Amino acid sequence: MLHRSDNGVPAPRATLSRRQVLGALLGASIPGAWVQATPSTPPRLLSAARSADGVHWLAGVNEASEISLRIKLPDRWHAPVVSPDGQLAVVAARRPGTWAAVADVGDNRLVEMLQASAGRHFYGHGQFSPDGQLLYTTENDFQNGRGLVVCRSTRTLEVLGEFDSGGIGPHELKWLNPETLAVANGGIRTHPSQPRRKLNLDSMRPNLALLDARSGEVITRATTGHVQASIRHIDATANGDLALALQYEGPPTDDVPLLQAFRRASGMIEPLPAPLAVQRRMRQYTASVCVDPRTNHALATCPRGHLVTFWDIAGKGYLGHRRVRDAGGVALDRSTGEFVVSNGAGSLFRFHTESFELRRAATVRFPDLRWDNHLTALSV
Repeated sequence: MLHRSDNGVPAPRATLSRRQVLGALLGASIPGAWVQATPSTPPRLLSAARSADGVHWLAGVNEASEISLRIKLPDRWHAPVVSPDGQLAVVAARRPGTWAAVADVGDNRLVEMLQASAGRHFYGHGQFSPDGQLLYTTENDFQNGRGLVVCRSTRTLEVLGEFDSGGIGPHELKWLNPETLAVANGGIRTHPSQPRRKLNLDSMRPNLALLDARSGEVITRATTGHVQASIRHIDATANGDLALALQYEGPPTDDVPLLQAFRRASGMIEPLPAPLAVQRRMRQYTASVCVDPRTNHALATCPRGHLVTFWDIAGKGYLGHRRVRDAGGVALDRSTGEFVVSNGAGSLFRFHTESFELRRAATVRFPDLRWDNHLTALSV
């Protein structure tokens, strides 16, 4: 059930005024915040990044493979999400944090720093509603160990309500249709006072939950059968199935499939095993997954194993892999029918979504940047 702020939920802190935002940009409350001039051409890809001098950015790459957006931010960030009109981007803090940055993509400027309500922290992911009027973020009620999906007005950024995520440690969320949100509940308890500790590895219960975005009701809840297989990242096929990318928290000698598929028709999760040698090279960790709805092919990145892996979510499962050092983000370029992969050395690679052929001539590198684990394509 949707819990609104006038029904016992702690009142959200007031949104920052424009005067406060300007003060923050001058360094009064957000040290070092800075934006550069308006880009000459709009970005088509967005990612959090770190420059060689240790500064964190929201960076954008245009169709000419040039950096056309670069907004300085005070800390490490995670997965940008873009409004349906392509104007606003929101990127939440990582490991875990209580801030999210709201940027105007067209004007290349930081609009606001959004703070989580008291007792909450972000989990790095969000989604705009299909009409662009609402922003949904995965958050943690860390005092009670309860996963939340929090809904805000896009116009005012005021909290309108919140509901249970259906589990603990909600991470990525995706729309299956205009009323249904899929949430990857990783099962791991965290607390901002111990940002690098996983507090319940012996009692994890990860799951995938489908939620009614209007009421917060749990429609379906599914598990993988491996209680320490944390469901972290998801993407949807055209028919409402989901590719699930996992991070295994159990013994390093265990062999657990890191790509699995949720079947909407049955409500069950099906493992997609890779050959054992490949699975072990994945080192029990995936960073991002992206599905091409036209082909049902998916690409999942494995930065610890320096691999990108290729999959058929509709039925054939594992299709192949390629070595890419520190591969992290992946996004679908619908205009070219390619997966774009980013890595920690500042490179962008392009793989055809049907053949998975690497288009070497299109590989570009930005030597001053280190891309983070997620890459977002602007579809407008």
